[in-house]
Amino acid sequence: MLRRTMLTVALAMLAGLSARAETYGDKVKQVDADKNTITIPVEGKDREFTVDPTVEVKSQRRAGKRLQLTPEKSGLKAVKAGHEVTVTTEKKDGKEVVTKIVILVEEKK
Repeated sequence: MLRRTMLTVALAMLAGLSARAETYGDKVKQVDADKNTITIPVEGKDREFTVDPTVEVKSQRRAGKRLQLTPEKSGLKAVKAGHEVTVTTEKKDGKEVVTKIVILVEEKK
């Protein structure tokens, strides 16, 4: 019984954390790796987000019928203006901060 209760509490906490996360996707307008900021259009207006210094940056490529995520070792410096991205944000100290960036790499034809 105790084990089931602990599992329920842990799952509820995880659900609460993911509920605070927001996801946005579009082409990058501007990136400033020195200031840790990224600008993307949100609902028709350019919006600048602060990027967490420990941001997780990955590239998404098609590998046959599967999608493959590859970590970018250079972090935010791998993101360039014009890249199609999906960013995940979380509220930290009352501010919306980017915690994950996925770069969508186009297939070469």
